[in-house]
Amino acid sequence: MRLSKPAWLLHISLLVIVVGGVMTWLTGDRGQVRLGKGEEVSVYQLADGSVRQFPFRLSLDSFTVAYYPGGEVPRDFVSYLRVDGEPTEVSVNNIASVNGYRLCQMSYDSEGHTVLSVNHDPLGIGMVYTGFLLFAVAGLWLMLSRVSGFRKAVKRLSAVTVLMLAVTGAASAETIAGVPRQQADSLSRKQVMYNGRVMTFNSLARDFTLKITGDTRYRGLSPEQFMASWLLYPEQWQGERAILVKDKALRDCLGLDGRYASLDDLFSASDYYRLRDLYGKGNAELDRAIEELDEKVGLIMDLLAGNLIMRLPDNADSMSAARVEVEIVYNQVPFSTLIFILLFCGAAVAFAGLFRLPKFSAVAVAFLCIALLLQLTAYILEWYMSGHIPLANTGETMEFLLLVLLPLLLVFHRTSALLLPVGMLFAGAVALVAHLIGSNPVLTPLMPVLASPWLSIHVTLVMTAYALFGFTVTCSVISFFSPSRRERLMWLDRVMLYPALYLLGLGIITGAVWANVSWGRYWAWDPKETWALVTFIIYAVAMHRSIKPLNHPTTFHAYMLFAFLAVLMTYFGVNALSSLHAYS
Repeated sequence: MRLSKPAWLLHISLLVIVVGGVMTWLTGDRGQVRLGKGEEVSVYQLADGSVRQFPFRLSLDSFTVAYYPGGEVPRDFVSYLRVDGEPTEVSVNNIASVNGYRLCQMSYDSEGHTVLSVNHDPLGIGMVYTGFLLFAVAGLWLMLSRVSGFRKAVKRLSAVTVLMLAVTGAASAETIAGVPRQQADSLSRKQVMYNGRVMTFNSLARDFTLKITGDTRYRGLSPEQFMASWLLYPEQWQGERAILVKDKALRDCLGLDGRYASLDDLFSASDYYRLRDLYGKGNAELDRAIEELDEKVGLIMDLLAGNLIMRLPDNADSMSAARVEVEIVYNQVPFSTLIFILLFCGAAVAFAGLFRLPKFSAVAVAFLCIALLLQLTAYILEWYMSGHIPLANTGETMEFLLLVLLPLLLVFHRTSALLLPVGMLFAGAVALVAHLIGSNPVLTPLMPVLASPWLSIHVTLVMTAYALFGFTVTCSVISFFSPSRRERLMWLDRVMLYPALYLLGLGIITGAVWANVSWGRYWAWDPKETWALVTFIIYAVAMHRSIKPLNHPTTFHAYMLFAFLAVLMTYFGVNALSSLHAYS
């Protein structure tokens, strides 16, 4: 098959990137240098223990750790250096480039020494970045070109079909020693410092209650009542079975009758911590359950010791009255619960609509619209409260995935009768996962390395691509239940593959740029980035119509089901592996 000019350029860009990577491997050096205050060096050490000479002399004037106001959460690490006597500064996401040598902040020690990574790659980086630029241009050109496979797929899809655009009652708390509701509610809007972030007492109490009990309320007590009661009546609450123990094996080891334990259950009469004897016996699952329970005990101990709640320091910026009210509203509305319930109920109604009940389908679409509105509202509120785009952990990226997936479903749901119920079922599963992750919440400041604009761009591109891949696999699943629509769904998948693969490629590229800016290397064969590349290659195969078997709808859809396994592995599977991406 003859390639168009943009397709040629796209393949050339990939070749340039590969050649650049080979040049980095052949000619690049990577090492580190450790500096103390006033110390001057002219060499750095490679991973194999050998040393290389700098073409300059490097010294450290000072090293500082900048913290978020009023806490011990690092905001940045800064090394004040001199290069041949000239001052320069290196911090997280702020590298120094000197005569082709890139100095990146790597770590430090308690004695004030700084550890810098050193990268010398005179040929590879420039070539790889050239390939990145060519890929961005070629991919856009490919989708805009009249002779491209993308435009042909759109025309073929239009010929096959016309896409239609659519627009309980709580248990009595009288027997519990607790703070009166009115008194506790007066604490809601008080501002405190927690994990380096200024927040309302309501937010802290909600997170504490949810973490300890697994719910935002306990036996009719509000979060503020629950937390304040622990502080004011510690002796009575030590015997209260309020600590959720999820693991049945651990409950059996502790001799618990129900799913909850008290502090008294976890300590012997002589104050010996019973979990010590249970941990490290070769049962990995039990050890994880013990670690989870131990974390809850640690939170309670910190609270009772006065270390959990910190008053707002003088140098901290207080929250505005509007932000306080937003945080209170956000904590009171169960957004994630409502969203996954709406989507699952909508899926059930949409399935009923398949039996010649058109009004049911209209109701399902209404549920979809409400869920989208709620998700958008929640996401905007989270962005406003945290001060950064919510893309820093698994739960936040799942919410962003929903923001991409739900509009797609709204636009294309009339393409196939099965797309609405199956799509809402898939979206409901995503929303449920986000809800379960949110059961262990804390809106904390970003780690220093995550405070980069490249992060937001990288995650946005990748998650949008994953949402499009999710849409294609939904169509492929439907095709096996609707043979008459199989070809139409194949062409719809092909249309979606072009922007999906392009966005994934751009996501990998921006991730490489972010890594190069933060760590001085654009590729480390980290499990996450490696599997993202594998996913890119697997889906790229489906783009090549010269592979004859993939032109048959049944074979194509089977391949798309297989391809989505790579997405699942990239997003979930590699989390079990040691990874630079393990921030959440």
